[in-house]
Amino acid sequence: MEALTELCDLIAENPEQFSEKLAWICSRCPPPESLLGGSPRVSRSHLNAVLAIARFLARCPNQTDHHQRPQSMVLEFLRSVPSSFNQSFWPQSYGQDAISAFYVDFLGYVAKATELSPDFATEVAGFAGEVLITALNHDGEGSGISRVFLMALSQNFPPILPSDAERLVTSLLDQFVVSVPVSAPMSPREAGAAASETSTSSAQSSPISVNHYQPNDSSMSPANEVSRLSGSSSAASASSKGSVVINGGSVALKSSIEQFGVSYAFGDGGGGAAMLRQQVSSFEEESVESLEKQEIAFELIGHILDKVHIDPKLVEQVRLIAKKQLQSLSAFLKLRKRDWTEQGPLLKTRINTKLSVFQAAARLKIKSLSSLDSEGKSSKRLLLETLALLVDASEACLLSVWRKLRICEELFSSLLAGILQIALTRGGQLLRVLLIRLKSLVLTACAQADTWGNSQGAMFEIVMKTSCEIIEFGWIKDRAPVDTFILGLASSIRERNDYEEQVSFVLLVIE
Repeated sequence: MEALTELCDLIAENPEQFSEKLAWICSRCPPPESLLGGSPRVSRSHLNAVLAIARFLARCPNQTDHHQRPQSMVLEFLRSVPSSFNQSFWPQSYGQDAISAFYVDFLGYVAKATELSPDFATEVAGFAGEVLITALNHDGEGSGISRVFLMALSQNFPPILPSDAERLVTSLLDQFVVSVPVSAPMSPREAGAAASETSTSSAQSSPISVNHYQPNDSSMSPANEVSRLSGSSSAASASSKGSVVINGGSVALKSSIEQFGVSYAFGDGGGGAAMLRQQVSSFEEESVESLEKQEIAFELIGHILDKVHIDPKLVEQVRLIAKKQLQSLSAFLKLRKRDWTEQGPLLKTRINTKLSVFQAAARLKIKSLSSLDSEGKSSKRLLLETLALLVDASEACLLSVWRKLRICEELFSSLLAGILQIALTRGGQLLRVLLIRLKSLVLTACAQADTWGNSQGAMFEIVMKTSCEIIEFGWIKDRAPVDTFILGLASSIRERNDYEEQVSFVLLVIE
C-alpha cells in the first residue's frame, strides 16, 4: 500500500503526465457491476486501489478530464457501502479494526475531495443520506460493522441533502438517544425532598430523553439558570452561598456540585445512602454499547447542524437533550471509585465511555446555539443557561477523582472552548457575568494539589490559556469587569500568602 500511496501522490502533482498510471489504479478498483451483485466481495488489492483513488481526489484540485473516472469509481464504491456491513464483503483477514481503519481513511479522503469539488460534493450528497439511513437501520449479523462505519462518519462527515438531514436527526434521536431507559440524577429540589423523606419514590426521566420534560419546572428554566449564574455578582451574596478553602483562604463557589447535595455521597445516615445507590444504579443501567451509540449520535447530529439548517423545533429538541446530559455530568463525576458496583477494567471502560458522551453532548450543545438570533432576548437567556452548565461541568471535572484521566482532560478542554466561544458572542455582552464564575474556576484549578510544582497539570494549563484569551478580548471590549476580575484574583492571592505567613510564624513559635 505504501508504494501505491507514493504513486498516487506523484500522480496528484502532475495528473497529465501520469494519466496512464491513474487509469491503471482505476482498473484495480472493484468493477461497478460486481458491487451491485447480491453478495459482493472485495479483495485487499481492491480496497487499496479505492483508497489510492480517493486520496488522489483529496489531494488534486478538480480537473474534469482527469477526475471523471476516479470520481465515478469512488461514487460507486460509496453507494455499495451498505453491502459492506456484511463480513463476507471483506477479505477474510479483515477484522473490525482493519475495517474501521479503512472507513476512516476512505471517508476522510471523500470529505476532503468534496471540499475541492462542488460538483463531486453534489453527487455525494445525492445519495449519502440514504447510505446513512441504511447504516442506522441495519440490524443483524453486520450491526457491529455498521456501527464502525457510523463511528468513522462521526470523524469525517460527507455532504447531505437538507431533506435527508431532518430524517437523519430524527432517526438518531429515536434509535440511539431517546429510547435509552435510564433514570436521571435528581434535581436540587428533588434531592432535598429525598433527603428528608427517604421512603418517597420518584419516577425520573432519562438524562438523555426529552419525552418526560416538564416545561413548568422552574428549576430547569432558562430564567432560573440566568438568575443562578448572575446571582453571585456581589461578594456578600457569593460568600453566603458557599465557599472552598484554599490554603486557609475562603473562595466563593456556587455550582451544581453543591446543588446535587454533597452530603449524600458520604453516607450521612439519612437518605444520603439511598440517593447514592440510586445515582449509581441509574448510571449502571446504561450499557457501554448504548453509551457508544449516544456518543455516535451526538457527534453525527453535530456534523449535520454544521452543514444543514433544520427545523428549529428539532434543533430545540436536540438542545434540550444535550442540556439534560450536561445536567447529569456533575452527579456522575462526583461518584468515587468505591461507590460503583463495577470495578477494574469494566469500570474504567464505563467511565471513559460516559465521559466521551458528555464531551460529545457539550460540543452539540454549543453547535445547537448557532441558529439562534444573536440579538434576541431568548438567545441571551439560552447563552447564559449554557454558560452556567459549562462552568458547573468544568468545576465538576476539576474536583473529580477522575480528573487525571485523559478523556476527562479532553472533556474539560471542550467545556472551556465552549465557554470561550460564548464569551466572544454578542460583542462581549456576557463578559461581566462570565468573569464572576471564571474567578472561582481559576482558584479551584489552583487549589488542586496536582497543579503545584513543576507539573502543574493539563487542566491548569487549559484554564490559564482560556483565561488569557478572555482577558485579551475583554481588555478591548469592556475593560471594567476585566479589571475587577484581575483585582479579585490578586486579593485572593494576597489572602493566601497572608495565611501561609501566619502558618509559618505559628510553626516557628512551636519549634
